[in-house]
Amino acid sequence: MELLVTMLLTFIVMGAIYGVYRVQIHSVKANESRMEAQEYVRAALDMMMREMRNAGYFPVNVTDATCWAGNGGIVIATASTFSFALDADGDGDCGGPTNNETITYALAGGDITRAVDGGAAQLLTNGGVTVFQFAYFPKDCATPSFPLPIGSGSACGVAGTLANIERVSISLTVQSASPDTQFGGQAQINMTSNVDLRNRGL
Repeated sequence: MELLVTMLLTFIVMGAIYGVYRVQIHSVKANESRMEAQEYVRAALDMMMREMRNAGYFPVNVTDATCWAGNGGIVIATASTFSFALDADGDGDCGGPTNNETITYALAGGDITRAVDGGAAQLLTNGGVTVFQFAYFPKDCATPSFPLPIGSGSACGVAGTLANIERVSISLTVQSASPDTQFGGQAQINMTSNVDLRNRGL
């Protein structure tokens, strides 16, 4: 009888220890997965923001149509695509085949893509993107407006055109690559950043 009681108590203690160990292991894995997704989002946003700030950078007078100078270097501005041009090498045009002078960010399936100088789109992420959206602000306007026009006669000023965009808001949601179905499920990281287009007269 004493042996049975001892064995029962041993099983109870071992079960409790295993339960605590299992929870701790899953918690560590969940935190690692969340941190990985956060780093993933930050890296993607950082790259986009650094490049987008250069939209409309024309150190010399540009006449080449590929620069979209009349729109301040903005080519496309939709909810899921933003394309812009700059004269990176200062030669008066934006058509260089290898100069990264026309850049397009877009959402394709669960990935963010980056296309340069009219070339094939390259994956910037490795899946898991559930939300990738742009909103556009004119100067001195606190309310985002999409789709354009920004709104003639509104508190934001003149009628909306690509040339009036001076700030871009990027909203991004990424799921963790390794979901834990038993503890916490699929972690989602949401981030929003604003990019002031410094060559647009802010």
